[in-house]
Amino acid sequence: MIRLNRPAVAPAALSAPAVQRYLAAYANYQANPTAATAPDRPSGYRSSDLLTAFDEHFYAKCYLTEQKFASSWEMDVDHFVPFADDPSRVFDWNNLLPIAHKANLLRDKRLPAGGLLDPCSASEDVENDILYTLVEQGEKPGFTAKDPANQKAVNTAALLDKVHNGTGSTGSEASTRELRKLIERRYKKLRQVWGEYNLARAENDAQDIAQAEAELRVLLSRRASFTMLMRSLPFIRKTIPAHLLD
Repeated sequence: MIRLNRPAVAPAALSAPAVQRYLAAYANYQANPTAATAPDRPSGYRSSDLLTAFDEHFYAKCYLTEQKFASSWEMDVDHFVPFADDPSRVFDWNNLLPIAHKANLLRDKRLPAGGLLDPCSASEDVENDILYTLVEQGEKPGFTAKDPANQKAVNTAALLDKVHNGTGSTGSEASTRELRKLIERRYKKLRQVWGEYNLARAENDAQDIAQAEAELRVLLSRRASFTMLMRSLPFIRKTIPAHLLD
């Protein structure tokens, strides 16, 4: 997971009249649960302006797996605080994130005790509170809380393990295999370009250095697939020049 910067202004569809009526009715229901029935939820949070905002601000990437799609139209809309925990936040811009369909199927429909790290929170650091590990040969990527006492980080690491590796869900290891193959291919491409970069530097070939640097910037960008897994690799983390990272 990477840190995400959510703009303050919400997509217009999230404040449409039908949405406002629902929120008012739901507030009334919460205040008088025995005197009223829960209002029907309107459709509409999966709107074109919301998906466009996901493309622009969240890079058309699943916020959990960091798989990049051609557009956010190919993904589901996730409620960070699920509907089952707080129906009043179903249209809350600060509660909506793009998620790959398979990851959405694996995510629990209630928040775990202690909660999860929010990639949009300025007070939480998904990039440093989780240790990301990746090895060759298509092995499963690893996710561990840096601080075992940080329950949000522990829960988030477990969720990342589940959506990447199918851990703890019957049949899901096979259903997540395609994702792991994509990660493996990205790893191999990065190793190839890293080798070309080091060869170009050893030969002091300015043209080849420029080409390899351009490719590294793309492969390691926050806009790319699997940013944190790629940046966590020791040969990248310890030696990559700062000017190649956005």
